Formats: sequence, C-alpha cells, structure tokens
Amino acid sequence: MTFLKIKNLVFLLAIPIGFGLATWFGLNAESYSKPSRFVRFHYHISPETLFFPTFSMMENLAISRWKPGKTIVIIAGNSILNGYGQNETDLWSLRLQDELGERYAVVNLSFRGALPFEGGMLVAESLQRRGLPVVLVTNTSPGTVGRVAGETYGYLYYDALYKQRLHSHPARSANILEWEETASKTVREQQAELRRGSLLDSWFHFQGLWHHVAYRYFFTTWNQRTRLTFWKSRDKYIDDLPVAPGYEQRFQTDLSSELEITRGFSINLAEYEPRVGWKLLQPPMEIASDLIEDMTPKPIRARTIILLSQNAPIYRSKLTPSEQDRDEVVCKGYADLWRNFGFTCKIVGDDFDNQDFYDRSHLSATGGRKLAHLVADYVRQLTPP
Repeated sequence: MTFLKIKNLVFLLAIPIGFGLATWFGLNAESYSKPSRFVRFHYHISPETLFFPTFSMMENLAISRWKPGKTIVIIAGNSILNGYGQNETDLWSLRLQDELGERYAVVNLSFRGALPFEGGMLVAESLQRRGLPVVLVTNTSPGTVGRVAGETYGYLYYDALYKQRLHSHPARSANILEWEETASKTVREQQAELRRGSLLDSWFHFQGLWHHVAYRYFFTTWNQRTRLTFWKSRDKYIDDLPVAPGYEQRFQTDLSSELEITRGFSINLAEYEPRVGWKLLQPPMEIASDLIEDMTPKPIRARTIILLSQNAPIYRSKLTPSEQDRDEVVCKGYADLWRNFGFTCKIVGDDFDNQDFYDRSHLSATGGRKLAHLVADYVRQLTPP
C-alpha cells in the first residue's frame, strides 16, 4: 500500500472517528455540564446573548442541589421571579432558600420574558417523572398562559420532548401540532427546524458539547451585547442585571406610558354591566382554560404555585375606582380559574408598598424578601413534614 493510499485511508477513518468522539463527548457533557456558582440566568448565560442553555444543563443545575431527604423547589416564570432589580447577593430566591432551610433546594431557572410553563416547568416535570420530590413556583399575569413551544424558550420543550424527559400528555402534543398547522409559513418553518434539530441532537448531542465548550472555553458567535469580547467563555462574565437604585430615583420613566400599561392590565378581560358591575369576559377565560388544560400534565399541577403579579401601587393608585374594581375582579377570577385546575395560586403585590418595587412590575430587595416569605409558606403547605 502506497503512502498516498495510507494517508487517504487515515483521512477517511478520521471523519467517522472524530464524529463518534464528538457525539460521545456531547453525551458525556449532558450528564454533568452546568454553569458554576449558579444563582440565576443573567444576560450572558441566556438567549439574550445567544447562549441557549440546554434542557440537560438546567436539569443538572437542579439535581446538583438535591440529595435524599430534600425537596427541590424549581422557580420558573419571567423577569419578576428572575429577580430583575435585585442584586445577585440579595436575590429573592436566595432569601427563599434561607426561609425554607436545609430540607429544600431552591433553584432559580426563570428567564426574562418567559411564559409560565416555559423552561423551568419542564425541568420540574422531568424531575417528578424520575420520582424526585419537587415543587414548581412560576408567575404570570391574569389571562396569560401561552404554550410551551413557539416563543424564545420554546426550544427547551423540543429538547426535553425528543430526549423523552416529559410526562406523556397527548393534549399538549395535539395542541402544539394544531397550532403549527394554522401558523404562518415562517412560523411553521421555524418550528419544523426546531423539531429536526432537537431530534438530531437527541441522537448526536451536539448542543451539549457546544454549550459546554461555550461556557468553559470559548464562544464562537458575535452578538451586540458582548461584541468587544464575544469570544470569551461565558463563565468569565459576571451578573450585571440592573439593581434598584434608592427610592427617590425610582419611577422616573414617563408616568403616562407606564400608567397606560397598568390601565391595560385587565381592560380586555372584563366588561361592565349596569346594576351588575364588572364581569369576566368568557372568550379570554375559555382560551386560558384550554391552554392550562392542554399545557400542564395533571401530576405537576398539585405541586405548582402560580403567582399572579400585580403592578406597583404608585400606578394602581392612579386608576379610577372603576378600573381598580375591574383589576380586582379579574385577578380574583383568574386566581380561581387556576385553583379550579388544581394549582395553588396567590395574587402577589397587591399588599406591597412602593418601596418594594424597582419599577412598575419588578421588585426591589425589600419586595423580594416579602415575596420569599409568602412563597415559603405556600411551599411548606405543599410539603408537610
């Protein structure tokens, strides 16, 4: 055999061997890879800077905090539960851990802009399916439910689905398929690409490998926020989410625009009838009911705390008495809806003061401590000794 033939043979063998090694390394990384010293998903370890934590990475974070005898408390939801406005060292989920003590392991898997059942709920569902004791805490506003697929964090659903980590829930699959069939061509193509990519990843584990390398060694994708140092591994970046300034410096944004958002909080969810008062509109209530039923397997509902987040009183106090009545009717009505499906539900913020808010919706450190205290009581109610 000539030298050239040997060289060509080595080259041909190197391709499948290299591919096989990459697959093995990716599979191995999925079993342990996770951010170090993790507190929450900040800008630099989230999709906001093109770092898309894998489902396995999020599950590893939860399992690493658990040991027999503990209950895992998974925090999902949006920027309010992510702690936007609170210093990393004074984050409300850390105070929740302090309140609950060593019997519990609190893991904050919330993302800015996430819907209530994106991301964290899927991790809680997987842990429950594996037989681990888990409580899920998530939040939303009245009337907002959403699907587990289709938005920024919908990739996590397909990641978990094709790796067979979720409860069997045919209604969820059917709902998403029906939605995909009626969506625009662009959305259908995006969803098909996500499905193909997640299916392939369940075989070859390339996402696990790439995100492990991206977090520990170097990053390969430019983005605006990290444009000057985009190649740095993500473990080099600090949590630089905004922190609430002193009270006299808060609420400096245009009052009229924030007030309009507050006024619109419940405007499409109820109508006024003379001699009766405010009544919930049925079409939005039916849509929310269908999504709750379809998106959430029954086993997870009894272990889930839904927080309905209110706006800061500085804005709510400027609503007319009629608008305030509408807000109250809507919040109570949707809280009852969640409870009817077997969830624990609490309206949060209606008894907080302005000092407890960073802005219209996000909490300061004092608000975070209040939130931790009330959530701890509900967690204990779901996990009696």
